[in-house]
Formats: sequence, C-alpha cells, structure tokens
Amino acid sequence: MNNMKLKDKLKPEVYAALDNAKYQYSSSHRSIFASLSSVEDYRDLTMKELMNIYTFLPQEFKPTTDIGWLYGDNILAKKYRL
Repeated sequence: MNNMKLKDKLKPEVYAALDNAKYQYSSSHRSIFASLSSVEDYRDLTMKELMNIYTFLPQEFKPTTDIGWLYGDNILAKKYRL
C-alpha cells in the first residue's frame, strides 16, 4: 500500500514555488502544506484548499482548463498523473 502524501507527488518546481510563500505568507504556507500533507491524492483536496494553493502558484502552473482543475496535471509530477 502506497501511503505517499500529495506533497511528495508535486513537480519539484511547484513545491519550490509554493514553499517560497514561507516567509511572507507564513500562515498560508502552513495551511497549504498541511493540506498537501494530509491527503494522498489531488482529488482529496477541498475547493477551499485548491483555491489556497492556486493563489500562490506561479502563472505557468495554474490550471487553464476544467480538466486541469479536475486532475491537477499542472502541479503533479508526470508519474503521478492519471
């Protein structure tokens, strides 16, 4: 059984971009990483958690289609995409 958390499935550049909020937005940073550490799959995130993550994503990683929102391919490492 694979108990890998979602934070471990992110593209390294997405992880780094979200981690950059650490000092300026420490409360949001803690909230984002708590969310990413509490679930195993992208589909387990709530809309509130997704919006919080989206706020701190660089433009190139933001979903541009409904499918992007649905599956999270924009932030997941290739081997974890559906």
